[in-house]
Amino acid sequence: MKKLFATFAVMIVSLSSTVFAQQVSPKQAEVDPRTSEAYSLLIQRKAKLQAELETLLREYSGEWPRAKQLQFELDTLKSEMKKMAAVDQSKVSKLTAGYGGLILRKVSLSGEIDTLLREEGSEWPTTKERQRELQLLDREIQKLMT
Repeated sequence: MKKLFATFAVMIVSLSSTVFAQQVSPKQAEVDPRTSEAYSLLIQRKAKLQAELETLLREYSGEWPRAKQLQFELDTLKSEMKKMAAVDQSKVSKLTAGYGGLILRKVSLSGEIDTLLREEGSEWPTTKERQRELQLLDREIQKLMT
């Protein structure tokens, strides 16, 4: 019994010294938002848009409707990527794949709205519906980041 107690005491002393020897860093290492799941989704979409646009521009001018739509979507995506890259460190953990999916939907909607405005006008019911969807989506995205 004494041996068991002595062994147990030695284990506790050695474990406690190991635990107390570990220091907790007062400041966590900074994480680059560009390494997040959300940002990687945006990179993938950017590459796809660029490839599609480059292929299209080999045969058509930049005035081709699909080329305009792709360029608008690409520009919007780049803008969102800049915003995401500048996110405060305290919010980097919120840049999940789900968040990235919401940003991709926002970019896609913006492209659809731009095309609808050029082709149908602002009074077209589908244009109004997409604009409202974008407003609601943007509001939810803002809530997630607060």
